[in-house]
Amino acid sequence: MSAREGIARGAGGRRPHRVGLVCLDAGEKGAARLLLDDLAAATDAYECRAGMGDDAIELLELRGSGAGVDALVVALGRGAPLCDLPRDARPKTPVYALLTCDSDAAGLEAWCRENGLAWSGALVVEGARALPATWASPRLGWLRRPVSEAVDALVLALRTGSDAGVVRVRQSPARRAWSALLARLFSARD
Repeated sequence: MSAREGIARGAGGRRPHRVGLVCLDAGEKGAARLLLDDLAAATDAYECRAGMGDDAIELLELRGSGAGVDALVVALGRGAPLCDLPRDARPKTPVYALLTCDSDAAGLEAWCRENGLAWSGALVVEGARALPATWASPRLGWLRRPVSEAVDALVLALRTGSDAGVVRVRQSPARRAWSALLARLFSARD
């Protein structure tokens, strides 16, 4: 079986074709929004590179209704209200998450159970406040590499219909120092 056939079949579960993207973040360019945009760009790139053509995943930015999607990707900023998430997705729809706060993982998992959805894992980025300051750097450069690699792992789980587990990205002290310095420099310019 070729890699393309394995992805088309969904190595771990049912491969989604229509994926709903939901972002609950305080700002237009907040960390959760940036993570969701990165996941969407990476998914498109991998689908194109794999030559999926008509079988490529269709990403839909949701504003309210989750009906008609095969999977949901939810990006939550710190303290975002879960009551704004779509509640009308089909039962057992897999839900993947991009989180900027570790405590949101348990709440989102419980929300999935309450609504009959399948919790399929999350990426938790610690120190996500600094992400906007580092976002102009290369995707696989020194500052962004740990986050980008974790996003790619979540994309793989999404593309194959697999469970991603909970992946936590903790930046090294040197990366945190550079990120904090860049955040301070960029906030001083605004």
